[in-house]
Amino acid sequence: MSRRTRLAVAALVLATGALAACSRAVYVVRSGLAEARILWRREPIAELLAQPDLDATFRRRLELAEDVRRFGGATLGLDVDGRYATFSQVDGDATVWVLSAARRDRLEPHTWWWPVIGRVPYQGFFDRKAADRAAMDLARRGLDVDVRPASAFSTLGWFADPLLSTTVKAPPVVMAETILHELFHATLYVPGETTFNESAAMFVGHRGAIAYFCGTARDAARCTEAHARWDALRAHGRILGRYAARLRSLYARGERPARREAERAALAAATGRSLVRRRVGEADDVVPPNNARLLSMLAYETELDGFDRLAASSDALPAAIAGLVRGARDAADPFAVVRDAERRAARYGAIEERGASPTERDAAAEGVAAGRLRRRARG
Repeated sequence: MSRRTRLAVAALVLATGALAACSRAVYVVRSGLAEARILWRREPIAELLAQPDLDATFRRRLELAEDVRRFGGATLGLDVDGRYATFSQVDGDATVWVLSAARRDRLEPHTWWWPVIGRVPYQGFFDRKAADRAAMDLARRGLDVDVRPASAFSTLGWFADPLLSTTVKAPPVVMAETILHELFHATLYVPGETTFNESAAMFVGHRGAIAYFCGTARDAARCTEAHARWDALRAHGRILGRYAARLRSLYARGERPARREAERAALAAATGRSLVRRRVGEADDVVPPNNARLLSMLAYETELDGFDRLAASSDALPAAIAGLVRGARDAADPFAVVRDAERRAARYGAIEERGASPTERDAAAEGVAAGRLRRRARG
């Protein structure tokens, strides 16, 4: 896949004592030690910037990261605290290897349960070989499997996450998206709701980058790039959503394995052609068909158009993020919060557009606020 994926990884070392199975405890200890090494290598960015002989390109990237971090906290209202105030050098181009698996006869992910973060459809590894061994074990059980690299992760507020060298290597717009994405994870994380968490973070990361480069930074070229990336991602998600709907219809028919595999291969090929024709992806995003890979992408690309409509402009983005955080934190279905807020935002926008009286506008705004309060009360 050409699009970098990101992973919200909890501080698994904290959970070691809560896990009974020996193999799982070993995994947690190894993951915790690898995470500890990354945290141990942290260097304050302010001290690095004070070095007169610092590489000029590296300096510009660190300064950009600092500015985006300030923007995320001061303008978007994200929980910054000490996050991304330090830098950590890691080996290679991937920090974590992410394993996911799914049934071949339905869009149903294989899941893992961990303390604090709840049930999630992935397992992160700091070692590629360990990820591949685990994938082979699951494949032998007849599951679709997928192992993909992640260049960044979040400890979900447990620690002050450092800016990783893998993130600094990314182009400026991608780096900004990544920082804001991960800061949102530290601001809001709904246990057991991976698809909501990641799709909401994509909204905040991409729309936040647009707001930063088009407004604060006043960088026309990167503003255009940020807009194009968000448009392409939403188009990619729409195509995947239609593909997933067709697969669900196929699986519901209960075809024999040979017929099922032939039909899902044809659907994958057609979807791949659509991605290439629209210039929003590659055929190998979906070919050969792999339910694990598809569900992994959908985790980051579900209902992105609905999220986008929460903020009609960059000026409206901070309030949209604040409302999303308040409404979704304790919601039984966080996506229902998005749909409700989207309907109310559309109603308020229509009133504004037709030049309604101040009384009407105030009533509509109170309706939006009341809806949020009712949702919080139900939670």
